[in-house]
Amino acid sequence: MNIISLGFIASGLAAPTDGLDLFKLKVSSPVKNINDRYLSSNASAIGVYDIDDTAAIRVYQTSSKKAGCSQLHIYPVGIVDHALALVGSNGLMTLTDMVKPSGTKPADGLVMEWDTFRVSGGKLTNDGQGRWVAFPGAKDSWGVKWTDGSVFMTANYMPVEIVMEAAGKGRYNSE
Repeated sequence: MNIISLGFIASGLAAPTDGLDLFKLKVSSPVKNINDRYLSSNASAIGVYDIDDTAAIRVYQTSSKKAGCSQLHIYPVGIVDHALALVGSNGLMTLTDMVKPSGTKPADGLVMEWDTFRVSGGKLTNDGQGRWVAFPGAKDSWGVKWTDGSVFMTANYMPVEIVMEAAGKGRYNSE
């Protein structure tokens, strides 16, 4: 009787032969103190934080079941999947690091979209009408949200664009 290592079987089935194309997400804005800064994570909220740009999140793109849309998974690949998601209600959704997005159900009254991102001309948008906006926070931080334009917002937000910038190649379970 031959015994084969389960780790060998799992690594052979899960690991692709090609590397993943990785991207960093950079803010484009006419506001000098947010322009050309990279998105990073603060707990589960994705935004611009007063930290070194080496902490920028890196993502890789996979296909969505929704035509023309993508999912953006956070790298490095771990045992538990992390992906970017938009979570909110009433026309304003926060860009979030969602743990196990395919198995997560939104709380009552909330909308959760994690497979509706579109990339065109190197810029990231969401499926449907709307735009990215950034709200100032403490210590030179900015929260990034998606709005469909139907919600009333305070006047302190800035319209921004999110640019997907190539960040090299990655592999499953290794740097």
